[in-house]
Amino acid sequence: MRGIEAALTILSSKKNSFSSEALRKLADREKMKSTDITLASSLIYIVLRKKELWEKLADNFVHAKEKLPVPVYTAMLAGTGGLMELRRFSEGVLINGIVETLKKDKKNQKYISLVNAVLRKVNESGAEIIEKLKKSPSLDDRALTAGVPVWCLKAWEKGWNRAELNEIFEMFESSSSYSAVRTKDSEKFLTLLEEKNIHAFKSDISEAVRITESVLPTSLPGFNEGLCSVQSESSIIAASLVKKFYSGKGLILDMCSGRGVKAGQILQECENSRLECWELSSGRSESAKKELERLKVLNRAKLKIGSALEITPDDEPSFIMLDAPCSGSGTWNRKPESKWQLSWKKLDFIVDTQKKLLDRALSLIKSGGYVLYITCSLLRQENESVVAEILAKHQDCAEISKMIDFKGDAFKKGRPYGFYIMPCNSWLDGFYLSLIMKK
Repeated sequence: MRGIEAALTILSSKKNSFSSEALRKLADREKMKSTDITLASSLIYIVLRKKELWEKLADNFVHAKEKLPVPVYTAMLAGTGGLMELRRFSEGVLINGIVETLKKDKKNQKYISLVNAVLRKVNESGAEIIEKLKKSPSLDDRALTAGVPVWCLKAWEKGWNRAELNEIFEMFESSSSYSAVRTKDSEKFLTLLEEKNIHAFKSDISEAVRITESVLPTSLPGFNEGLCSVQSESSIIAASLVKKFYSGKGLILDMCSGRGVKAGQILQECENSRLECWELSSGRSESAKKELERLKVLNRAKLKIGSALEITPDDEPSFIMLDAPCSGSGTWNRKPESKWQLSWKKLDFIVDTQKKLLDRALSLIKSGGYVLYITCSLLRQENESVVAEILAKHQDCAEISKMIDFKGDAFKKGRPYGFYIMPCNSWLDGFYLSLIMKK
């Protein structure tokens, strides 16, 4: 049951670190077996994906007047989520595993009978309660089953009507998080995956391969040699627009380069290009350096650390990719913990930053050049509203409405600017893209 114990330890921790990184460190330190790591990561993902739903479900059966200690309440949520969504694992074994883990904590042993009783009631009637919530006309109830924080429903309602929201929530509710991989030699890569018994198939997206599980990048064949990069199909589509509209001359600027995944794709696809990567975080910049080195394109890149509102480019850029910091609402299926760190105050700050960054990008770009504005958000406040406000300040700039052919359910036109990529399958994240040209 070390997997259960590891999951509860990480979920109860107050340390400000991502659970995946925390689990990796714990697994290395404790020399955990792969099966235990898989169980721990599954439980952590399940709890974080729909935390408010498990809270509502467990609270139905908790009648204690006192506030439960964090480890106890966490165990209850993990057990509740696991009972409802953990596949191929006996309900009785899971409940006993939760209880046995609590027994090791002498301070909270008095709550063992309560947790045991609540989880058994959840196992008996939890699925029925969830089905009622799914059929409820209340948008709050649908948000719960989709794993969307209820507090931010007003933000969602500003950009989508009721039917569209139900459709988006259905995507969040049903989609798993599998790995998409970009590779220049899909046939060779698929053969190598088959040899390792990893099930995968070619995507409709150029240079993309779909793997039917979530994988650790370094475990993929050919990763260290630069054969492949783990990258969502939405990210691949976004970065491919640089190649489509780049003139072939002049500097490409990646204003918020992060860990350099899109920068690596751009440099591989635009073979004679020069690229500047700007990044506020020195840690992410160092990761970008390693990524570009792995892909053997570092010699054409220059990395600068600092605020994208203050750094000066070496030359006037002919193409700017602005992958702006955002709420990440389009990636909540893949990165569920990020949504619980969001608030109205943080969202307002993010939107203000996005406006400043896009304003700076349009000021920096040369005449005839392009700015590609990207977010991994489905919230209109971070997307069309930002583009509309900043375009009104730059009369010498106009959006390119026909930047991509819209085919299939994955693409939706913005109102009126840009377009969305919807997270309608396990390999797509929710993205927003707007391409702007300076006249």
